[in-house]
Amino acid sequence: MEMRARESVNMSEDLTGAIAPYATALYDTFLHSHCSSCFIKLPPQPPCIMSCTKCCSVWYCCSECMSSDSVVHSSSGECCFFVEHLKGASSSYVTEGTSDLRAALRLLYVLEMRGLVSFDSINHYSRIGGLSASGIEEALEEGEDIAERILEGSLLMSSARKSRAQTNVSFSDVLKVERMTLWAVITNSVEVQLSEGLAMGIAVYGPSFSWFNHSCFPNASYQFVLTPNDEGCISYKSKSSVVPASKGVAADVVKGAKYHFLYSFPALCKYGPRVVVRCTKPINKGDEVCITYIDLLQTKEARQSDLWLKYKFICSCSRCVASPESYLDLILNGHARDFNKPEDEVTAPTIEDLDDALQQAISEYSSGDDAKACCDIIESMLSENLMRDLPKGDLSGTKHMLHPLHRVCFTAYMALASAYRFRALSFKTGSLHGEKNDDLFRMAKAAAAYSLSLFFLVESMKGDTRQYLSEAKFTFPSCPEGFAKHDSVKYNDFRSTCERFGKQMSSLSFHCWSFLAQGLPCLEQIKNPIDFSWLGTAIFRSPLSEDDYANLSAHNPTSFAMAPKECILSLAICCITYCKYLTSICYGPQHYLADCAKDILEGINILYDLPLLA
Repeated sequence: MEMRARESVNMSEDLTGAIAPYATALYDTFLHSHCSSCFIKLPPQPPCIMSCTKCCSVWYCCSECMSSDSVVHSSSGECCFFVEHLKGASSSYVTEGTSDLRAALRLLYVLEMRGLVSFDSINHYSRIGGLSASGIEEALEEGEDIAERILEGSLLMSSARKSRAQTNVSFSDVLKVERMTLWAVITNSVEVQLSEGLAMGIAVYGPSFSWFNHSCFPNASYQFVLTPNDEGCISYKSKSSVVPASKGVAADVVKGAKYHFLYSFPALCKYGPRVVVRCTKPINKGDEVCITYIDLLQTKEARQSDLWLKYKFICSCSRCVASPESYLDLILNGHARDFNKPEDEVTAPTIEDLDDALQQAISEYSSGDDAKACCDIIESMLSENLMRDLPKGDLSGTKHMLHPLHRVCFTAYMALASAYRFRALSFKTGSLHGEKNDDLFRMAKAAAAYSLSLFFLVESMKGDTRQYLSEAKFTFPSCPEGFAKHDSVKYNDFRSTCERFGKQMSSLSFHCWSFLAQGLPCLEQIKNPIDFSWLGTAIFRSPLSEDDYANLSAHNPTSFAMAPKECILSLAICCITYCKYLTSICYGPQHYLADCAKDILEGINILYDLPLLA
């Protein structure tokens, strides 16, 4: 099952209309603070808000949302689950949350009401309503947590469903349909992230979204939009630029796909979060359109592990099968060794030991909010293991040391940027003076320094492939062949814009770095944030040309050192503007990240009385 382009599409264009979900479910922590129908935050005071009078577990922002959702809530067995069966669930199940089980109850009810559950589809094609449920046998055979969750969840679903009419399809294995539906939710649901920047819950969409396959080198992305109550029950089907492609599927699978493409279940998903797919690269007619299911800033091994753990498949996209591996994968998995000698392997202590220590520190910080302890532990790890400016001979006994762009360092930079930002925000700015004001400045400066460290990796990501490192190319790929001239022009404009932003940020970073890194020992070890040739050309090559780097070095750094705050302000404006630009490309100009960037730029404009930036 896959989705292909109906026509050639330029980058940064919506490929679909706003697709309505089959079923949704808020995370447990948001059940009493957000509307279970439309997902918006509940108003602070009645009489607008109302809840299910039987279970008192789901809340609605208005009578329209309640009326649109109440039938599914009660008839699916979700209400009965809250009243009678939640207390019977194991503590581990409740701790992990019940959103997948509740979404499965709702999904099964919706599919049954539309006649999209059949014996043939489930038993022979491992599909339910067009949604793939393949891999469930492997998940159950492997055991562990996921198998226990499926087995216990299907029992809870069956018990809750006994309070309503019997299903339209009977199976010799009475729990099979519940297990298949729950597994379909686990493998097909997506986290709904809205303007608050939080994952509010999950949503399951039909073939018009679920048939988009995964790639570690995707050409499309997706975003969520909410349905205003005053729009009413309208069709969300606009002209789509993609078409489904499949072979040898059950009749109800095709029926489910056609039904969803035509009607999108408007009556039962009136206000739920819609999803819009948008292309991030030029796509030729007939090409497959792919999104990503996972975090792509991981090594190949980590990506394959994530995909198998949740989806039970091994990715064979162009990035995963590339030989030699892509430069991004090389740099994420590299160590302090000569990359031109592949037989030179890494020795103990292993990178996994450092990764485990890092994840433990992040976990403790996330659960306990002890940001200072997190900073101390991670910075100590980096200081002890980060690669320094060592003579070639001194590396012989330290092959385990990390280079600054290793995936472990990248994760550490993100964690430290977050922790220092949290520490800075903990100060009450209204009562700052003396040492407290100095502490706030140090925390904010450290957060900026570690955030800037992430830019180093972004610059290194421009490479495609290499014959070892010496042939790495630090350029964007060309526009696909066969594209119209105006499409090529737009893509080339994008490439040149990104390169201009990159050079500007590189220039400002070059002059700001010593000031930002001062007082942070593990960052002070990074002598030059633009050119890592001090680590040896086998580990990194600068994305700047020799002429560009010569022009940067020719500037007198003293003038920048005299006004480091102005330089940092210019760098911040450049980074935020670039973020806003990329967000508009990937998600559209109305995305919450674009709005956030615009608000920050307007705030800087007011604070510093600058020309209009946003």
